[in-house]
Amino acid sequence: MHSRQTVVALFALLLIATTADAQAPPRYRLFDVVIWYATRVDSAQYEPAVRQELAQFTQRVKSYRPRPRPAGLGGEMKMVYAAREGYETKLVASAATSGVETLAQRYVDELRPCYEWESFHDCPEREAEFAEQHLAANPNTPFREFLLLLVAHRWICAAEGYESEGMPEQAGRARRASAAPLAAALKSRSLLLRTAADELRTSRRCYSER
Repeated sequence: MHSRQTVVALFALLLIATTADAQAPPRYRLFDVVIWYATRVDSAQYEPAVRQELAQFTQRVKSYRPRPRPAGLGGEMKMVYAAREGYETKLVASAATSGVETLAQRYVDELRPCYEWESFHDCPEREAEFAEQHLAANPNTPFREFLLLLVAHRWICAAEGYESEGMPEQAGRARRASAAPLAAALKSRSLLLRTAADELRTSRRCYSER
């Protein structure tokens, strides 16, 4: 994936992953399952404890049941709802505790995430800032470790957006903003999230190299 392409954010990436040639080898990292919406990854490259957490995470993703959608939605609104439901699902799956569905839904309702980024900085930057504000106001949120990783990632995405827009100073600011949350994510209690954070540390990219 490349930041210069028009990117349908959030669950549109799930469509890419699930419609890929079933015979092709997995091309995604564990990080793409945790933060993006890939469903196929070569789990054999990870140690058994990571594979176990990944399986549990994936099961929680499959188990989440979003709220009913309003009737009569048009094509654009269907994408809006898919993006919101995707966000909720990742939050719920990351928490590894029961009873967090309402919290995840409230987070997404207040965030109102973009369903399309179009390679610009504004949507990922807004997501990063919103998550930072949420963490400051809710330091004990069950989503804390996931949100630290998400903040780091979204700042990197914002930096790539600024770079494509020819704004190097702002890009540098965004990359610097990713450093502290990434360092914190690397110390996560969850081996799954630590592994995903290490993959982000290594790549320093918004999207996987295909």
